[in-house]
Amino acid sequence: MCFHKLLGLVLCIECSAAIGRKGVVGHIYDKHADAEIRLDHTKLTKVLSDLQVKDSFNLKDLPQDCPQIEGLHLTHEAYLCSYCQHIRGNVASIKEHHFSVHADLPTPTSWEKVTAQQLHHKHHTPYFKVTPMIAPPEANVATRFFLSLQEQREKVVAKFDLSKIDPRQVCVWLSATKWHIHIAPYEHSHLISLIKFPAKAEIELAILGKAVEKYTQKADKAIDTLSALALQVINTPEPP
Repeated sequence: MCFHKLLGLVLCIECSAAIGRKGVVGHIYDKHADAEIRLDHTKLTKVLSDLQVKDSFNLKDLPQDCPQIEGLHLTHEAYLCSYCQHIRGNVASIKEHHFSVHADLPTPTSWEKVTAQQLHHKHHTPYFKVTPMIAPPEANVATRFFLSLQEQREKVVAKFDLSKIDPRQVCVWLSATKWHIHIAPYEHSHLISLIKFPAKAEIELAILGKAVEKYTQKADKAIDTLSALALQVINTPEPP
């Protein structure tokens, strides 16, 4: 999410939606429940207050030739009512508008096609006309820096030859558990959510935590009794 100065609202890039101050928390919990985001409500309230996020935005406050607003859904095939400048997302809808609002006026033989956006595409909020960007905006210094790092990383990874790795340089634990392979398909946020502290209502997880702690303590005491095979040391020279 980010703050849009012109609208004075919070933009959810994933949903292409502009959200008012009172709707931010509900949007996160309702639309992004799968992400299991934990909020610090005190800090969030302070940030929203410091940024002076509005509860809503009146489309009448948009500039006359409004440029495309990055982060909001964009449609190049919206249609404009020639009588009242109302915009709909398709021909059938603009015809429905005409017959509903302008039934006493002649029906146009064609409709002007415009580029338009909505504050919340999925909630079918009203369209407003915008001027589309001809070219994407130039990335700022920070963005260019991270893109450069990503490009360098990809070059290094592409040239990395796994067959030339000394087996003794590979973590024995990873080789045994294949943990890096198990977690590779998952997003970091999902993995973090799996190891978060259980809530007070999750009694079963609290009991499991105590059981794991006792098991770990018992295992620590047994270290001295491990077989010599498990404690053997590689006597070959260490790799450089």
